[in-house]
Amino acid sequence: MLPEQHDILWTFMTMAFTLFAGVTFANVIKHCRENEGVNTKLWGGIFGVLFLISFWETIHMFDLVQGDQINFFFQYQVLTVLVILLTWGIFLKSQNIEAQSPPLIRAFFFWSTVSVVLAGYTNWLPQQRSDPPPKPDANQDFGDITMEEYAEMGRVIVFGAAATGGNKAIGKGQCPLCHTFDMGDNIGRCPNLFGVEARSHTRIKEDRYMNEPVKVGEREPATGVTKGVPMESDEAYRREGGEEMTGEDYLRESLMCPSCYVVKDYGKDGDTKSPMPVISKPPISLTPVEVNAVIAWLQSKETPGEFATVTVPLPTSGGIPVEEPTGGDDRIFVDGSEAIGDMINILGCPLCHTIPGIEGAVGELGPKLHEKTNALDRIKDPNYKGSATNTKEYVRESILNPGAYVVFNEEAGELFPDGLMPTTFAAQLSVTAIDKLVDFISQTEAPPEG
Repeated sequence: MLPEQHDILWTFMTMAFTLFAGVTFANVIKHCRENEGVNTKLWGGIFGVLFLISFWETIHMFDLVQGDQINFFFQYQVLTVLVILLTWGIFLKSQNIEAQSPPLIRAFFFWSTVSVVLAGYTNWLPQQRSDPPPKPDANQDFGDITMEEYAEMGRVIVFGAAATGGNKAIGKGQCPLCHTFDMGDNIGRCPNLFGVEARSHTRIKEDRYMNEPVKVGEREPATGVTKGVPMESDEAYRREGGEEMTGEDYLRESLMCPSCYVVKDYGKDGDTKSPMPVISKPPISLTPVEVNAVIAWLQSKETPGEFATVTVPLPTSGGIPVEEPTGGDDRIFVDGSEAIGDMINILGCPLCHTIPGIEGAVGELGPKLHEKTNALDRIKDPNYKGSATNTKEYVRESILNPGAYVVFNEEAGELFPDGLMPTTFAAQLSVTAIDKLVDFISQTEAPPEG
């Protein structure tokens, strides 16, 4: 158990202490009723207050992580129990009924002593993390990387799994949130990318590509990319040699300027605006080497083992090194130490959501996150299938179990797509990170009009 996580032992002990305070209160009331001349209001009031204090301490303990739980337990909870025991002894002595004290006291002290010793010993032992290993040096040389390894690197960026066949996983590129890659598999959010290598050569000759939504040679306003003129693109991403538009350039342009061309029926505002984010900018921020790796995979994915159609060059340095497949996952992990904006970008939330207070978070594939005003109304919706009773519980449930409630898209007149949001955040977030996200998103609300 690490310091940023909840410790079930301390949580259990604080619950036991509150139960003990409740038993003590009940025992005092019982003696007051059985013995005449005892001031029931005085003693009942004292032990009632002590019980309420212990109860509040238990509730507060659930909001703490391990390091804070330990400090709070020994600074306040133990003191409260000692006060209860001392006051109980005074009460029994004042009424000359010491012999009637229940054996619960001795049993409680034995149990609590053993538990405290055990807890202290286990927390004294060296603690180890299970977080993913740190990322390698971004400037490491690639050495003798092969095109097969480079294309595999692109596949890992797309799907996240380091082993072949991880098509249900989601990698750094976040592509499977909207795209499909197999023949006949179409989820309707964005185009199926089966056959995209062949289409890349013919599409640039189509009249619709030449003129919509901007003409070839014109600058796309949102990204500043000049459509169909690869030699005017960002130098770090630019293809070497030749000014003629190629299929490789089309694929790169589609990644870095999605609204330069929008596939029919897959855009907004009359297919003039793509819902896809610019992958070279936050929250995805692929490097030039990573962009080319994705292109290499797209160009070769339908001809396994054959790389004659790949036109991107092999990298020499920069980006991230390729490791041999191990069968595991390359999933991201957020431990909660990151700034809230960095956490949200790492998890890819801006791809689908508009989030007040987060720069660039203007996604439209999912509902706007105005949870301070929306959450309670959604809990009351007859279609709500979750168990939340307040805003924070609803936000936490939406992160860990997004299928509990599918929001209605009023602009489109239909529900947002069910299953769009990943269900893997429980494995990608520490307890501290989830709490931090919940606290932030619970306060998001629509900006004032005007």
